[in-house]
Amino acid sequence: MEVKENASLIAERYNLAVSQPNEMDHINGESEAIDDTTVIECAGSIGLHTRIQCDGTSSNQPSDAAQIAPPASNDASTPKTAFGIASANVEKAQRTVANRILDINDECLEWGPTQVIIDIDDTVKSSGGYKLFNVPLGGVDTQYGRGELYPGSFQFILELAMYKMGKNRKPLLLAVLTTRIPQVPITVDSALNMRLREVAEKRGVLNWGIDCDNKILYSTIKEWVFNETRGEKKFINFRKLHKYVCNENSNARFIWIGDTGDKDLEAGEMMIKFFPGKIRAVFMHCVTPEEGPEGQRMPNDYYLKSVPILFFRTYVGAAKKAVEHGLLNHNALSRVLVRAVLDLNENSTQDLSKWKDLIKDILEVEEIANLKRYEANLVVKTRVIIENKIKELSQYGKT
Repeated sequence: MEVKENASLIAERYNLAVSQPNEMDHINGESEAIDDTTVIECAGSIGLHTRIQCDGTSSNQPSDAAQIAPPASNDASTPKTAFGIASANVEKAQRTVANRILDINDECLEWGPTQVIIDIDDTVKSSGGYKLFNVPLGGVDTQYGRGELYPGSFQFILELAMYKMGKNRKPLLLAVLTTRIPQVPITVDSALNMRLREVAEKRGVLNWGIDCDNKILYSTIKEWVFNETRGEKKFINFRKLHKYVCNENSNARFIWIGDTGDKDLEAGEMMIKFFPGKIRAVFMHCVTPEEGPEGQRMPNDYYLKSVPILFFRTYVGAAKKAVEHGLLNHNALSRVLVRAVLDLNENSTQDLSKWKDLIKDILEVEEIANLKRYEANLVVKTRVIIENKIKELSQYGKT
């Protein structure tokens, strides 16, 4: 879709405050509402509008913070002095923060119900389309440089793992099915895992990432060289993974995220055919090979044994489809949107084709995303980034 809207029009259409999610987002996937007046003043300072209805007072709708009952205090033992009241308030705040933090190493917590499984190359980070003797080394994507992470991918994966997790539970550690060989392992201290941990900590989850000891299933030299056998090998590895995960949580269901440049779709279809009641969804990242046309049409989504197989070009688009299929809520979609914008803005190579894909999906989700529940400090930043890129795309289209 050619982006024709100018910046002023988008400022009117995209008129709800967005920002990075609070580091202490509520464990169950809900972030706390910020003060409406703060957002209005912040947006108003640069001439932007907001959908928040305000006539000098706050909205009639209660905030999440108001709906969550604070921990009970021991009034009988708390002295009614200024110091006593202050101490009680500090203790209450500390208890509230502590209740919002999950530690994967806490054995008192049960595992959540959703096991997310990912491929690596061309799914969460680009292979760059490198070839050896005309054999792709891990993937075919040339839109992003080799090793570049896809914007919003880690946020999307975490949100899936945490959605409807329930109280006193922790998200299952991430699993990987990869064409890579064990001689080139993914380690706990790898850049990939450290980035996952960083994203999770901002959502109040400590020590989350890839389970490098039990949930990475590699391929062999055969699959690395011969593309035809990759799908079958990943399915064989999935059967091993399924057995292990069900020992952690017998009620666990799986979401498989791969890409269209490999045999990940074939692997996903085999998972559904043999384990139809255990697979919640299959997501396929549409990647651009060197010989492929820019903006080539995505395949149509479809169902196999009532399981949705969903294609996406950006992780904002993936989050939109996840909401439509009951796999995420609107707040999670908003967090993925914001993170994707910030990630791409930090990307060292500012290819406009990347922004064209991302903004296309942003314009499709803006009406359903719940974007007012965030800190005000990145409201303007996120909006300005989007508007500036739309201007650049408009100018590029005129040349």
